[in-house]
Amino acid sequence: MRLKVKKIQGDIRLTDYCAKHFPILGSRSAAKKAINSGNVFVNNRRSFETDLVSNGDVIVLKKPKKKTIKGDIPIDVDIIFQDEYLVVANKPAGIAVNGNRKKTLENIIAQIATKSDQVDALDQPIAAHRIDVPTKGLVILAKTKSALITINKAFQNNQVQKFYVAVVHGKLSGEGRIESPINGKSAITAYNSLAVVPSKVFGHLSMLRLALITGRTHQLRIHLKEKGHLIVGDKQYAEQRTILGKGLFLCSCELSFKHPKTQKEISLKIDPPKRFERLLKREENRFENK
Repeated sequence: MRLKVKKIQGDIRLTDYCAKHFPILGSRSAAKKAINSGNVFVNNRRSFETDLVSNGDVIVLKKPKKKTIKGDIPIDVDIIFQDEYLVVANKPAGIAVNGNRKKTLENIIAQIATKSDQVDALDQPIAAHRIDVPTKGLVILAKTKSALITINKAFQNNQVQKFYVAVVHGKLSGEGRIESPINGKSAITAYNSLAVVPSKVFGHLSMLRLALITGRTHQLRIHLKEKGHLIVGDKQYAEQRTILGKGLFLCSCELSFKHPKTQKEISLKIDPPKRFERLLKREENRFENK
């Protein structure tokens, strides 16, 4: 892909410019990786992430070498939806969406999804967004370059609705919004309570439906911790608190978006893991029998 820089003012880092103007990269971290991998050239020379861009510069994003994956990756992943343009998968907890490792959602989907016959088909499906390694749930991957660009723009413009289910420490009933900034940037989470049960050790546990209005890194985990309702199993943000349960009790359960080709509204939903409900029942029984 090739573009000519124009209509910019002031100093803009190459990393930021590529992240914004090459939607296929999807994020600033992906742009940084492409630059450091030698796939971005400015005016016919290999670039560096500290480079600044100027009007008139010609930036070329070269296609990375196709990954060679030796052997199968023995992880079952449920495909919730797929066609010639997209695949939506239910990512298991404990694996990354993508990255410099063999066992990623992208690599698994490359082995099990049907191939696209579109002229701009990608070598393998590429994730249009990410969820944390310990988080389970729905992830959209694009099969074509145009679909990836369209979905990335939809995420940037907050046109993709994302809902999660979590089990948290403490009693949180009703509904509300958390709007505290994260790293100096606006961050908004909406919540409504699905269930509250007493707990012998933790006082109460609550199951919440969470709407991710903005998409800051670890937003749900940070917001809920700040509000005093740590997500069950969140070792990273627990600090000195006792961890209840194994694994993070957070699942991306709902996605709604317009299909990048047909513009038809697509709404997908999965149930949270059964262990969420089992945990609530177990804690409630222990409280009643104390």
